[in-house]
Amino acid sequence: MDYQRTRRREPRRQAGVKLNYRMALCAAVAVSLLLAVLFLVLLLGQRGKSKTLDAQLKELTAQAQTLEGEKAQLQQTLDGLYASAIAALPDPTTANTQSLPDLIPQLTESIYIVRLSGGSYQYLKIPAGILTDRLLAFRDAEGYTASAETAAAEWDLWVLYADRVIGMQTGGGDYGFVSTDRTAAGTAYTLPGGFNNFVTSLIA
Repeated sequence: MDYQRTRRREPRRQAGVKLNYRMALCAAVAVSLLLAVLFLVLLLGQRGKSKTLDAQLKELTAQAQTLEGEKAQLQQTLDGLYASAIAALPDPTTANTQSLPDLIPQLTESIYIVRLSGGSYQYLKIPAGILTDRLLAFRDAEGYTASAETAAAEWDLWVLYADRVIGMQTGGGDYGFVSTDRTAAGTAYTLPGGFNNFVTSLIA
């Protein structure tokens, strides 16, 4: 009888093993399906984000192109205003003195450009407006660096501000001197880029 009881119990153990195997297999399949769904959701989300970013990039690119076009138009308009203002300037006046130190104190009502031409000093009063604004911007700009060169160059072009004199040489590049006590000589400096060309264009 013991032998028969033992044989009856064996099929139950095998059925339990089969049942556990099926449950594990079903669980593995369920986990795989869940992971597949999560991966699909993440993939669709990433594709949606990618499309959104692409759309934003295209929009920003279009805006940048529009701004570049507007900037170019504004620069053309500004260049035209400068050209008109320069064309409206009067001819320089010849000074009644051959001494620049004597001439400088006489010119205090505005910003003046002074040049040495043919042995005589000529000066030009710059009217208030975009030209004086540009000259003031050059005065206050970065780019002034004390130069190792000496201040013994033959200066022939000066900008007279209310608080200083900046001297340079026509066609000599952005190099000159700065006098903060408004005299005809001062410390040598490199000047902001384009300063010399702009001043020259006013009294050419």
